[in-house]
Amino acid sequence: MKRLPVYLVTLSFFFVGRLSAQHDGWHLSVAALGGYTTTSKVFYNPDSPSSDIRSQYTSVDNIYGGGLELRVGRADHNFFLALKLEYLSKIQEQIQAVAYAGPPIPAPVKDGFRLIPVELGLNMYIPLGTEKARLSMGGGIGAYYGKRILSVAGVDAPEVNHPVGIGIHVESSFDYLLFRGVAVRGEMRFRDPDMTAENRFQERSAFYNGKTISFPQNAFTTRINVNGLMFGLGIVVDLF
Repeated sequence: MKRLPVYLVTLSFFFVGRLSAQHDGWHLSVAALGGYTTTSKVFYNPDSPSSDIRSQYTSVDNIYGGGLELRVGRADHNFFLALKLEYLSKIQEQIQAVAYAGPPIPAPVKDGFRLIPVELGLNMYIPLGTEKARLSMGGGIGAYYGKRILSVAGVDAPEVNHPVGIGIHVESSFDYLLFRGVAVRGEMRFRDPDMTAENRFQERSAFYNGKTISFPQNAFTTRINVNGLMFGLGIVVDLF
């Protein structure tokens, strides 16, 4: 499963390279996009025997990122392939009660995640009757590299695994031509990657504000589900 994104990228750039060498009748464009994802869910007890506890989650909203997208297809057809590489990050720092062992103790906590989606899709242009604007819709498959970030009172809990989620996505986009070869693009994308991260604290305890915070020494799991809508805005350049 972890090799899938490598295969997707290799296969896509193989075709792009072939087309670049002999591009008569083909169209290739690249877009740089900023993105905003509305929400995600973080499950802190995914291994609990209780279904009620397993289903408890914290919403993490307003996730920002950016990425690049390649589109390639026949100039005389409405269908095209799209390869997108993106980076999302949401890390929050605040004082909160920590109770791994013993009574809750207020301490500074850095908590969040990073996500790298690699998505390959088959899309089609919807005719609008004008060359100034293009509407497209489609979807495909994706691989999602996740990383959970956690630090309590200055003590890090690095990952002990490398979570990867596999899923599908659907998207629609609208391009408006500014001048020949350059357009502005807005897009909306839905994806539902689900990953389980394992972390372990590097220290047994930390001393903060006159109190000792004890940390578990076993690895613990966190489930991350980035299920919100993604809205993107950026610039498109036609390469040929």
